[in-house]
Amino acid sequence: MDQENDSVEQSHNPKSHLPLQSHVFQILVSLLEDGLHGYSIIKDISRRTQGELELGTSTLYAAIKRMVQAGLLEETTKPDGVESADVRRRYYVATDLGRRVVQEEALRIRRLNQMVADTNLLEEKAR
Repeated sequence: MDQENDSVEQSHNPKSHLPLQSHVFQILVSLLEDGLHGYSIIKDISRRTQGELELGTSTLYAAIKRMVQAGLLEETTKPDGVESADVRRRYYVATDLGRRVVQEEALRIRRLNQMVADTNLLEEKAR
């Protein structure tokens, strides 16, 4: 029973989910403000990353399934003002845990960027 409690406790610790895969980070960023459906998430990530990250639908939905199971995302109702003829669309939003996890990941990335800046790694490439 103690192992089960430890695993539940650990899953609620945002740092236990780090480091995030880049597509998981981007999905969480897309779902911080509003609920979106799959195709909208794909378009948002492509737009924000200027096409650097293009997710396929199978990658997206497999990640969403894992993220829902981990408590990072939850299904939500269609946002107000959204008109969709397709009632099969599922909308997702980041949970409180998902928000804390993406914030911790952003801090981790900031620290990594600082580590790179503190080296001459990029100056050597420019030569």
